[in-house]
Amino acid sequence: MYLVDTSIWIHALRPTGNAEIQARLKPLIVNGQTAVTEWILLELMTGLVKSEQPSSLLQWFTPVPRLPFNPEWWDTAWDIAGRLRRHGESPSAADCLIATTAMKHQVTLIHCDTDFEAMKPILHLQTLDWTQCLRAS
Repeated sequence: MYLVDTSIWIHALRPTGNAEIQARLKPLIVNGQTAVTEWILLELMTGLVKSEQPSSLLQWFTPVPRLPFNPEWWDTAWDIAGRLRRHGESPSAADCLIATTAMKHQVTLIHCDTDFEAMKPILHLQTLDWTQCLRAS
């Protein structure tokens, strides 16, 4: 199972998105190997354009498993944010929540966000970094 970050979904869902990301992600979706979090869905909702409907987006994600964020994990997320700051990294709160969720569910995070790669050696976060897809286009 892979937790797919917002930075990937925005390319996968839009017709103008990165073709290589779309091609890489499609078989994972078809084989039921992708998951999201409620937070990722919220981030996608905040990026909707006027012509897009929230209900359509949520319906599209109906078959995609959602990895829950257990309320007991807040301590871990806070610890992660503090550890990263002590190492000179300043990820967003959203990225700390997403990283915590991936680590607690023991899944690999697919992304194209350099913040996650900066977190990786500090947190031992398992990632697949697809940022090279953006450089190739």
